[in-house]
Amino acid sequence: MNVKLKILSVGVAFFVTQNLSAQQDSAKVQDIDEVIVVGYGVQKKSEVTAAISQVKGSEIANLNTPTFEAQLAGRASGVQVTTNSGILGDAPRIRIRGVNTISSGASPLYVVDGIPIFSGDTGGGYTGSNALSDINPNDIESMEILKDGAATAIYGSRAANGVVLITTKKGKNGKFVFNYNNMMSFATPVKYFDLLHTPDFLAISAEKTVAAGLAPDYWANGSEFDTDWQKAITRSTLQQDHYISFGGGTAKGKYFFSLGYANQEGIIVGNSMDRFTVRANADQKLTDWLEIGGSMSAARTRYDGLNNGQSSLSGAMYNALRQLPNTPIYDPSTPTGYNIYTQGTVSVVGPWDNNAFIANNITNIAYVLNNNINNSKLTRFIGDVYTNVKVTDWLTYRFQGSADNSITDGRLYWNKIHGDGFSSNGVVEGNNLNMLRWNIQNMLTANKAFGQHSLNLTLVQEYLEQKSDYIVAGGSGLPDDYFGQGGPISNSMTVQTSGGSVNGNSLSSYLGRFNYNFAKKYFVQASLRTDGLSKLPYANRWGTFPGVSVGWTVSNENFMQSINSTVSDFKLRASYAKVGNTDIGNYPFMSLYGNARYGNNTGLALVQGGNPDLRWETSIKYDYGVDIGLFNNRITINADYFINDQNDIILDRPTDPLVGIPNNFIRQNIGAATNKGFELGLNADVIKRQDFNWSIGGNVSFVQNEVKALIDDKDILFNIDSNRQQVGIIRVGESIRSLYGFEYWGVNTANGNPVYYKADGSLVEQNANTGAYTVFNAATPGVVGAASNLISDDKKILGNTLPKYFGAFNTTVRYKNFDLGALVRFSGGNKILNLTRRDLLGMDFTNNSTEILGRWQSAANPGDGWTPRVIAGKSNYINFDGVATSRFVEDGSFVKIDNISLGYTLPKDLISELGLSGFRIFTTLQNAFTFTKYKGIDPEMEVNGVDFNAAPRQRTVSVGLNASF
Repeated sequence: MNVKLKILSVGVAFFVTQNLSAQQDSAKVQDIDEVIVVGYGVQKKSEVTAAISQVKGSEIANLNTPTFEAQLAGRASGVQVTTNSGILGDAPRIRIRGVNTISSGASPLYVVDGIPIFSGDTGGGYTGSNALSDINPNDIESMEILKDGAATAIYGSRAANGVVLITTKKGKNGKFVFNYNNMMSFATPVKYFDLLHTPDFLAISAEKTVAAGLAPDYWANGSEFDTDWQKAITRSTLQQDHYISFGGGTAKGKYFFSLGYANQEGIIVGNSMDRFTVRANADQKLTDWLEIGGSMSAARTRYDGLNNGQSSLSGAMYNALRQLPNTPIYDPSTPTGYNIYTQGTVSVVGPWDNNAFIANNITNIAYVLNNNINNSKLTRFIGDVYTNVKVTDWLTYRFQGSADNSITDGRLYWNKIHGDGFSSNGVVEGNNLNMLRWNIQNMLTANKAFGQHSLNLTLVQEYLEQKSDYIVAGGSGLPDDYFGQGGPISNSMTVQTSGGSVNGNSLSSYLGRFNYNFAKKYFVQASLRTDGLSKLPYANRWGTFPGVSVGWTVSNENFMQSINSTVSDFKLRASYAKVGNTDIGNYPFMSLYGNARYGNNTGLALVQGGNPDLRWETSIKYDYGVDIGLFNNRITINADYFINDQNDIILDRPTDPLVGIPNNFIRQNIGAATNKGFELGLNADVIKRQDFNWSIGGNVSFVQNEVKALIDDKDILFNIDSNRQQVGIIRVGESIRSLYGFEYWGVNTANGNPVYYKADGSLVEQNANTGAYTVFNAATPGVVGAASNLISDDKKILGNTLPKYFGAFNTTVRYKNFDLGALVRFSGGNKILNLTRRDLLGMDFTNNSTEILGRWQSAANPGDGWTPRVIAGKSNYINFDGVATSRFVEDGSFVKIDNISLGYTLPKDLISELGLSGFRIFTTLQNAFTFTKYKGIDPEMEVNGVDFNAAPRQRTVSVGLNASF
């Protein structure tokens, strides 16, 4: 690997040097004085001493994703973006420099044009409702990702997980500009699971039942059908995106307006998204000293979704992967037209010619997806007004008032004929979530330069308040399907339910930032913020968060001038800061009372045990960086080493049940953890000629997480679902949420039993029929050893779920009017527990994956040595259901060709004749190819290191055009 890197570096340097010498007269220095957005202001790039990554809107243009944050994947070092579900509406997971907490929220703060906005899943409706999907990616001019403490400390208590600053497009001085963008996409599932077809299914089913002492056809019979249930719930779809914008300006005013429409049908039947967006920005200079302006955006987004619970009987993937291939989807002889068997209190998919019903009363998933309703309608308004007052030549005052109002309406109907609503004779619900956040900022900025000294002082007073109102109503027992289609209707339900909640919190802040530089060589930047958060008790409500950074632009020193044609930029940086985490829930310090029942009586009872000593979660962040530019900045290198010490992490301390505290715990500041890592970014204009340009870029990040303190340093075991499948551990000295379970050895070739390691390294085999353990000797596999056991003390760490490294490589080639680009992402060093794979080897009457064909059949035919024998009803013994084992722990490393794009721009002389100022057509392939040893659908489809029945992602081929007038 090192040799390859050296060869690449030499090659890049050769091309750049040769190219520079050929066109020394036309070489241009990269504009390092480009202005980038920082918290509460802007800064010249050359003066920045913090770790900030910039992603321009042009870099993510023409990508077909519902939300802009999904497009950040691979664009910046230290930023990991994972789309772990193919369901439209589910929010991607973003980690900036790793996981920066143990139990609280780990998502960054998002600020749009100075407005701190709602993000993540808002929680309303009956589908995933990603708040960031309301922002049209086409409206984004640039995104700055604040990573280190010095950059984020200006946001104080909200900055532990990093900050993403989004700047939307504005009008520009000059002539009127009109743009139209159109993109049409064809989406298909990336991959399907390899399941048994009917012949192998019948053979395996017979083998299971015979091994259990039953007849070969006790379960399965009939080979008329070979149904692919995966394809029954998935589809290939057409998706479209239209975007119109226009803007312009004069010396005293600028304006911008946009209108967007996107329609995406998901690859899972029943899943879709429709979004309308509108945005208007205006700035007007009234006098030489007074400027006013503002922005407004509105979005209306509708999601039609589905149930995809990990172990829900009507979960799309759980159900489809287990359906029997020898049964049909439809049956014209039934009233519904679907293959459904209903008798008394039972309604399941029809067995057809089989002699038994499918296990676990699984429904006909095709009927459920086509007849159940799960939707969310989001209406979003984000807006601000501002005033800039130029007090003197060096002093300005700015007022900004903003609001973010997110309203979610949801409708749910579970069909009474079959599926989730059958046992309740139909279920109908409707809910409404109204979230309002408003923010006031008063900002005073002083800029003064004298001689070689430059000073900047920013003072801000800020107040933020938010409130949410939630109401839900519904019921069950419907006389007719009609009464469920539009939502709850009065007097149409035999059992009625209702509920709701109101909550809110506020944040008051005072902050200051001081920037100083001498001769553009030596830089000192410091900030201090004090936040008061209503979520915390009065005694600990206020917290102070300092940040400081220093920089030295070595390339501006006199002794560097002789080599500045080679080393054009060289800056050293270092920073320290203390920041906090406000994502800790509402009022976790308070003892709260709520409604409760005691026998047949209702009343009030304690529902949350309080802790008046609760205080901030804090993070101490260190960063040491270097920025290098070579050959007039044709090659740029950025490197950072960082340390993030997290302290006072809020954890749940167990209490004695006799004390009577709800849930038997109280929250305390106990935990501690550390993230350490290294980031490297490189960009190069390898060839830069009039008709041919080639640029490359790349970044790689290495992150190591370690838990430092827990409650009495005791392990925390965690489950993945309501079935209490215990698979992970949080342990001092280990990475957070490591996989934890038994180490698998393989199969006893003499009898097909599974064999495991004990803590001392010895082996035990588990009898696949009885579950009993005996000592195993690999040298004499046919000899039954002494009785033994496999207990909790034999468990061990099976793998780290957080990637140890990740990054990307991109390249763009432009030849005359053609352009070709590609982005390749990679990640590795993590393990994934593939529970989907385990469940597809089940011993009940369901379908299996083709992996089961490698099972042990006899001593003469031992199979693959990894898959035990099959016995009906013995999954718990054969596959160790409910517990993690290394048998299903896999390497999560991958390399992905994430997108490939090809475009053509019409020549200027041609478009001018057409009355256009620009015209480009393009095609893009997204989620193109994945190279991995992982056996699941996609190594990124994991949650906390576990892959369990996630919906597959889509691959899209898009064609589009960009036209400007």
